[in-house]
Amino acid sequence: MAKAKRAKNEEQKGGDNSNSEAVVKHQKLCLSIDMDNRRIYGYTELLIVVPDNGIVGLHADNLAIERVTVDGEPAEFEVFPHYQQLDPKDRWCVVSSATSAADAAGSVYLSSLEIELLPNLLIMCSKSAKTENEQGNVQMKTGIDSAADAEQNVKKVRIEYWVEKAETGIHFDDNVLHTDNQLRRARCWFPCMDDSLQHCCYDLEFTVASNLVAVSSGTLLHQILTKDDPPRKTYVYRLNVPVAAQWISLAVAPFEILPDQHGCLLSHICLPTNLSKLRNTVGFFYNAFSHYESYLGAKFPFGSYTQVFIAPEMAVSSLSLGASLSIFSSQMLFDEKLIDQTIETRIRLAYALARQWFGVYITPEASNDDWLLDGLAGFLT
Repeated sequence: MAKAKRAKNEEQKGGDNSNSEAVVKHQKLCLSIDMDNRRIYGYTELLIVVPDNGIVGLHADNLAIERVTVDGEPAEFEVFPHYQQLDPKDRWCVVSSATSAADAAGSVYLSSLEIELLPNLLIMCSKSAKTENEQGNVQMKTGIDSAADAEQNVKKVRIEYWVEKAETGIHFDDNVLHTDNQLRRARCWFPCMDDSLQHCCYDLEFTVASNLVAVSSGTLLHQILTKDDPPRKTYVYRLNVPVAAQWISLAVAPFEILPDQHGCLLSHICLPTNLSKLRNTVGFFYNAFSHYESYLGAKFPFGSYTQVFIAPEMAVSSLSLGASLSIFSSQMLFDEKLIDQTIETRIRLAYALARQWFGVYITPEASNDDWLLDGLAGFLT
């Protein structure tokens, strides 16, 4: 059955500490984005409950790992690219017909999906638990404070890295950068535990050129102008609701922002050429948003909601869903002269909003249950 992430997190907290798998309790992501050179670099910090064997396994594809520290001390680590583990030659040797070729291709594909489940960044952590003073410092910095946590071996793992190829999971196109939420692609732009059953809260910081806007999951806390020459701008977001890594999204471009006139929870964003169409398209949206809250008897699960529209040639799909953020193709926008597209666009925008409740906030316990959440979102729409 599907269940809310809060319940899942409590199950993880209350689980057996001797479990061989690590658990991420919180993650911070700090990235600098250089549009001119198409470079993404920075670091991530994870508070992790380390298993008894002292080895933490994360997912990291297309990333160059420069340095790893555990509680401030350099740590040994190994990276095993997933593609190096595939050796399908034996399966192709038995191909004698179109049917057997299809069977072999299907077998290779399923094997690749199974291999992707395995962590490929292994970090060696000490088994020794923190002292009481060290544990208290972690609690003050993160707000994590419970008797159960005190018994766990929680370590702060910092990974400095840069993205080798921004072509999967995250994409550059001229002066636009955006992510997509395709299966197991969060690992292609930041090291994480890329598992739908692993949920945690996030702090996110993105530094971009001063003429660009960085839109991400969570609530925008503030913007900081750096002392670089020329100055750059850092956007600081916080996501206080635990989500899986796949729901962390990012879009960077010289966007125009259209705040919703009815409240500060909603924002609509597009490239400058589409601003008039955006204003005409989203006029209905607050009514749908307030109707959902009234019908469900529950407030929107995240602190804010943002809709971003990018050019269709840049979009990987018509909708890329993230926590508190949806990225659409601007083909969905229309002006007042076009009425045929009105109903279709409103249905798609309303469906994406419904998926914030049923799909991002409430998640399936197993992939076989996803149809239920999809059906509930469709029903609500």
